[in-house]
Amino acid sequence: MAYQALYRHWRPLKFTQVVGQEAVVRTLRRQVETGRIAHAYLFCGCRGTGKTSIAKIMSRAVNCLHPDHGDPCGECEPCKAILSENTLDVLELDAASNNSVDNVRELLEQVRYPAQVGKYKVYIIDEVHMLSQAAFNALLKTLEEPPAHVIFILATTEPQRIPATILSRVQRFDFGRIPMPLLIGRMEEALAQQGLSAQPEALQMVARAAEGAMRDAFSILDMCVSAAVDGMLTADTVRDVLGASDKDFLFSFAERMAAGDAAGIMEKIDVLMRSGREPQAFLREMSRHMRALLTVKTVGENAAALLEITGEDEKRYREQAKAFTQERLLRMTETLMNAESELRYASSPRVGLEVAVLRACEKNMGEDTEALRERVAELEKKIGELTDKLQKGQFVTAVPETAEKEPRQKAKSEPAREKPADAPASQAAKAEPADENSVWERALLLLAKTEPPLYGLLKKERFIGEQNGVYRVQVAFERKEFSLGRLNEAKRREMISNALTETAGVPLRFEAVLEGDAQTKRVNDLREENEQTLIHTFGRDTVQIDDADYRP
Repeated sequence: MAYQALYRHWRPLKFTQVVGQEAVVRTLRRQVETGRIAHAYLFCGCRGTGKTSIAKIMSRAVNCLHPDHGDPCGECEPCKAILSENTLDVLELDAASNNSVDNVRELLEQVRYPAQVGKYKVYIIDEVHMLSQAAFNALLKTLEEPPAHVIFILATTEPQRIPATILSRVQRFDFGRIPMPLLIGRMEEALAQQGLSAQPEALQMVARAAEGAMRDAFSILDMCVSAAVDGMLTADTVRDVLGASDKDFLFSFAERMAAGDAAGIMEKIDVLMRSGREPQAFLREMSRHMRALLTVKTVGENAAALLEITGEDEKRYREQAKAFTQERLLRMTETLMNAESELRYASSPRVGLEVAVLRACEKNMGEDTEALRERVAELEKKIGELTDKLQKGQFVTAVPETAEKEPRQKAKSEPAREKPADAPASQAAKAEPADENSVWERALLLLAKTEPPLYGLLKKERFIGEQNGVYRVQVAFERKEFSLGRLNEAKRREMISNALTETAGVPLRFEAVLEGDAQTKRVNDLREENEQTLIHTFGRDTVQIDDADYRP
């Protein structure tokens, strides 16, 4: 007998053998038991979730002479005839290749004939969304009021493409993706029947690649079983069949992405390509890895249930997620997912992979809101790390080199000098002030933090130096009415003087002066041009300008 694929061999023949669709099975079995059978059904869901299989079970159940709690017995004449496909009572139509109005009309011509061996004639139309609009129109009237002996079962992966007039005439059942534990349990049964065993990680990889589809899981398992050695299906075997990467490799790759290590990333990609991995498959795996990091970052506890992983894996993901901010993970995941779909059209998949990964790990220096949010989140993360280290006492105060070189005996021989209690703080920390420009710039920075409006007034005016403890700015003639009076107000002058005093450590005062008439302005401009010419010609270090005569 010819070999039969696993997904065909393990196709359920009764409702009790169906896994992962308990709600659908419970409702349909109840309808068969009570005889409340609808004239039209719509089964919706992704591929490989059991839509066609349940449609065939339903076709036998409604015609079975001795149903067992809604399940077909499989022993009566109608069950055997339908199972062996020796009757026209069940007709299966693939709408993907028979989607014209003529195909539907031909099907409807057979509707008026009664069933041969059973009670009902069942028409299963797979991928019904592929029918043309004219075909839907031809089906509409019969679907609404079919003969009493006819049942329609429509199956589709895209219910949104079905007209509302059809949807309103059927009972709709939505098929969900099959959970990973159920997929793994079913595959273990199939392997045990063949006398094979598998590593838990190997079956997890197969189930993860199947994405909730039982048919896909069995198809992948079929390929892996052929490559199994000594009756054992290992994770390495599955990895080779799928072209997937090792879990440790994914963690190591993500670690380099977190650090922005471009050289390390290129080396990892080279190792990946030399081992024969597919760039698109690797991007898909990295997208899943980033999704796992994002999940543990978002979910406080019990993320393992959402990701369908072990508790140890969850701890490992949580540890690596600390290196990322949520905003950065969102951007990186989106970049990798977009690159995965674009890579199929790339002339050089390796170059596309390198560009996508490098773009994902670089810092977002844009000026849009998302870029700013990401940079702010990075700063908050660094501040949080520094705060934790500070609280744990991981920072050690550095000892100046001069202090280490001083003899300890000298420190013992000299009595400690106490600072007078009433000495001002500024005098206690008094140091020789820097040059006037440095003091002015530091005072401006202090005002920018404490008095932003005052800082806005000052930064527009020209600082012309210090004389006899008075720092002066020159107000432009055209801003005489607005700036000069405001800056010379007693309250504002006191604020600026206090900032200068605090910065320099000695009492200082402030004053704003007027630039002068147009002739004086012209002289000042020429003076500035001459100064810049001298500096440009001879260099800043060799030019010393004494501007005492030019100060007001």
